[in-house]
Amino acid sequence: MPLRPVSFAALPLAVFGASGAPGCGCAVSHCCEWTQNKSDFVEAVFNADGAGMRGYTLASDDAGVSPACSFLNLIPGVHDEGGICSQPSHSAENATVCEAISADEQAVSRLQSGRSILSVFVEPGTCAGLQGGACWESEAGLAYYDWRSFDAGVGGGWCAGSVAVATPALAWMVSCPARCQGDGQCGLLISAKWVDGNASASEPGFDSCSGDYSGGLQATMGADAWTAGSEGSPRWSCFDVPPGQMGPGSSRVLAYSIGDLPCVAAPTTTGSSGTATTTAESSSCTRVGHVILSRIFSAALAVSLWA
Repeated sequence: MPLRPVSFAALPLAVFGASGAPGCGCAVSHCCEWTQNKSDFVEAVFNADGAGMRGYTLASDDAGVSPACSFLNLIPGVHDEGGICSQPSHSAENATVCEAISADEQAVSRLQSGRSILSVFVEPGTCAGLQGGACWESEAGLAYYDWRSFDAGVGGGWCAGSVAVATPALAWMVSCPARCQGDGQCGLLISAKWVDGNASASEPGFDSCSGDYSGGLQATMGADAWTAGSEGSPRWSCFDVPPGQMGPGSSRVLAYSIGDLPCVAAPTTTGSSGTATTTAESSSCTRVGHVILSRIFSAALAVSLWA
């Protein structure tokens, strides 16, 4: 269905402040190509509806990945005839991702309400290396880019994560507890730690969902722990992973929330700058994690795991 053209020049400059989430400044002209290559998988996550979880995980050790480009999928018909990426106008080509989102009423509304979309990027680098809302591309080194869509309530509880079969390996997981244990225990759990990912006859290897993350990153993302950027920007938060005794370099976990806040007692549409609460992994999670056995994660396997 053809979409109406959008004039970016008519938008106030204040909308495009520097307070957007990391990656807000990526150019539409750059991101259209990236989303086209990943559209069959990532776009399906952004457009998922109904019950259950839908997700896609990409693992890559290449530099130059632009995962924040995926947020263009919030704009309806982004690659359809007449869409922003089909025959982009001069103003659209010069626009950024968050500018393009800000220019579409449906996309702006989707940022704050509806089925939760959680994006978690685990990659080399530090949070300090992300300059405001500027565009960035990944450094060389094994990284995981995970997108999932699900109902926001904490009803069933779930867990997902990855760990490479290597030493050292960066294990990570995100989970939602089946039950809240008081207001301080409600929220998305994010954990990451450098571990020995190799298995042996006596040691089964580190399990990303049930493993011990003590000494590593352990955070609970409650309603007040997300940073709200300018209009057109998703909520976000970034965590540096402690190197411990095995970490070969700096790594970060960058999380974005779109729609209803994930894993809270009741869906909400607000977000603000806050501090995450540290916690141990919830034992009520259902293990749906997976192990990366090779450098590049199989797209078919990723879809089968989360469909």
